[in-house]
Amino acid sequence: MYFGTGKHSIRKIENLGETITLDDNSRWKVSFIDKVKSMQWLPTDDVNVSSYIGDKFNITHIERNETIEATHQQG
Repeated sequence: MYFGTGKHSIRKIENLGETITLDDNSRWKVSFIDKVKSMQWLPTDDVNVSSYIGDKFNITHIERNETIEATHQQG
């Protein structure tokens, strides 16, 4: 479970947008179709995390107003 919804900044983007790490060290696996968006995002960009369905969350890039679907990675 992830309880840190709200505003965050991106710390790291890996694997051509497939994995995003946020400022709270949470790691996210981006849905295949949304990698084309997240690979254009940059570390330090601000995002908003909101719950979606089950273990899936929406991560919205605040400046670009782009939303991706991602799954929180445990551990």
